[in-house]
Amino acid sequence: MSTPTPRTEPPITAAIPEYLSAEGRVLTDSLIPLVNRFRARQSEDGTLPAPDRTDRALLLRIREEGAAWYRRHALDEQAEALEADVDGWLAAGLDSPPHFGHSHKAVPAPAPGETVFLLAADRPGDRAPHEGRRLDCFFALYEESGPYEGSAAHGEAAAPPHASAERGPSLVLIAGSEGALVPRARTAAAAGPDGRAIRVDYAP
Repeated sequence: MSTPTPRTEPPITAAIPEYLSAEGRVLTDSLIPLVNRFRARQSEDGTLPAPDRTDRALLLRIREEGAAWYRRHALDEQAEALEADVDGWLAAGLDSPPHFGHSHKAVPAPAPGETVFLLAADRPGDRAPHEGRRLDCFFALYEESGPYEGSAAHGEAAAPPHASAERGPSLVLIAGSEGALVPRARTAAAAGPDGRAIRVDYAP
């Protein structure tokens, strides 16, 4: 799965349903802070310098909570992939770079209106700007191609100059960690009380 590609022009915002905003707030108050704590310990290549039992315990907690979230949403394959990737990393040692290929491959292709959740280490070489292989996660709503909907009245950006009036597939970011998969963790809550979130390009 390709990761979201931030726009270079001012971001387009988009409304999201309240029930998805609520799910995003749950992640923001539970799993995401754990991911941020862990990634703060990582070097740019994803390794942990002098990892100790506290680091292992934190990663195992992230593994447990992430897999539980997947299974609550009937995403058993993603849960199993996360567990396999974390177990493989622990076996190799946290002072080695992480490899989360199973987790990336397990993400189902979303249909319009469906959500996407991914908890994994970012992969060098992705289209999106990245910060090595630090652990990241994001929760987003997938949208198909359509017209730009921005308007100055709503504080949104219109179609960029010289651009097509149509936008490509995109992810409306609802919640995410402070890393490469979500540009600076711009969540629905951070976007304002009107329930609007940042939209970024998405290449499946």
